[in-house]
Amino acid sequence: MIPEYRGNPLIEALPDIWSGGQVIQMLSEKAAYNNGERKLDMQYRMHCIYRLFRYFQPLEQHIDIEQRISRSIRQGYLYRNPLTPEYAAGLADGYSAMKEKASYHVLYGVKSTTSGFTIIGVSGVGKSTAVEKILSLYPQRIVHTRYRERPLAFTQLVWLKMDCPHDGSLKQLCYQFFYALDLAAGTDYFQQYTKGRYSLDMLLIIMTQLVRQFQIGILVIDEIQHLSEAKGGGSDKMLNFFVTLVNTIGLPVVMIGTTKAMSILQGEFRQARRGSGQGDLIWDRMKNDAAWQVFVKSMWRYQWTKNCVPYSDEMVNMLYDESQGIIDIAVKLYAIVQIEAITNGVESFSASDIHKVAEKKLGLVKPMLDALRSGDRKKILRYEDITPVSIEDYLSVYQAVKPEIHEKTTEKKLTVLELTVVKLLEVDVDPPVAKRLAGKVIASHKNPVSVSEAFKEAYRLYISEVPDMSETGEAREDLRKSDGYEDIKRKELVDETEW
Repeated sequence: MIPEYRGNPLIEALPDIWSGGQVIQMLSEKAAYNNGERKLDMQYRMHCIYRLFRYFQPLEQHIDIEQRISRSIRQGYLYRNPLTPEYAAGLADGYSAMKEKASYHVLYGVKSTTSGFTIIGVSGVGKSTAVEKILSLYPQRIVHTRYRERPLAFTQLVWLKMDCPHDGSLKQLCYQFFYALDLAAGTDYFQQYTKGRYSLDMLLIIMTQLVRQFQIGILVIDEIQHLSEAKGGGSDKMLNFFVTLVNTIGLPVVMIGTTKAMSILQGEFRQARRGSGQGDLIWDRMKNDAAWQVFVKSMWRYQWTKNCVPYSDEMVNMLYDESQGIIDIAVKLYAIVQIEAITNGVESFSASDIHKVAEKKLGLVKPMLDALRSGDRKKILRYEDITPVSIEDYLSVYQAVKPEIHEKTTEKKLTVLELTVVKLLEVDVDPPVAKRLAGKVIASHKNPVSVSEAFKEAYRLYISEVPDMSETGEAREDLRKSDGYEDIKRKELVDETEW
């Protein structure tokens, strides 16, 4: 451990300082995938496609942000050691201010080595997701009882994340802080401080005191662009309060926002200096380079069309052109293209299909994408935010057009059967075998059976029948030729054509 970090229980309780390689390894999230799922009926594959939204490919920006957060937390704790007289003096100062109902401007200051930073970029590039995933690497709540055989009882919150109020109100900021704190620490400050008649100054003092009391390591404020809509100098007031948190407590403040926040953060206030302590991070959309190719190639394996669509430069370039390197749009476009191919019965797609789907389904974001495509800064500034692409909206439209599909996918009597098959697939049971065993188990029960019970019984059958799992050809694909099918049919648990 670095010498200046020793003897500080707040820092010593943190995980080790990680290398870039360790960060990539910890952040990598590969969604479950079984190539045999391509053989499943359509309704199953629709569920599987949603795994794409759990896919996460760490990039260079993620290493950068993790290292910034790591430095900010530790440097912020340097002069907030609970074993020092300064910490006790700060707490006493806060209690005195609360008792005297003073202005938060009079709070006792500490020597601060910390500096926050800002992350600015267009909607959908992955700013918030990245920060949330990085924060999740750190324990949010640490309960201390002793330090080196010395009693020391307090709760440490390593990080706290909240959204900026839509109206730029400091009072709403306090309320959201209390709510976020309650979720993290199991307290009830929101109920306590939103019911009474507390002045804004008092709420800000209470908030500051709670930051001290819970030794919050870093405060992350998302959606900072909301300050652009604040009235009566509200943005300056809130930003200056963040400066107060830094100056009086040494609390690092990280702000995340779209390009709409740029003008606010570069205005005439002290936060412009504080927010650039580690250098502002401008998170641009991805470039069509090696990193983009890594991202797309890693994602490409998640396909549920019956026909495998090979990865190619043409596909990579088309996906980039239609998403303009915005990760959220790229992933959702890739999902919609597959949904289109499956529901239309084509079971494959080409680069031109990606273009056609983008033209049809990305109408709301097309003006922004066209502006990005043009490279014209004036046009880009007209579209500071991107409307999120909704997969659910697309599926709803499709199901409204084809109600027979909707009926099959939402039929309650099929739910247990479907979910049991899915759970068997997750433990690498071949799709035809999973369908047969799930159907056999459910048909054998006179009364309704739960998914967990059906899965356990079916998996036991699978284990006991492993030597006999050599079914081939039509028998493997057709449940009607397997044991138990007649019982299933009599109970009207399944549509004959579906299996």
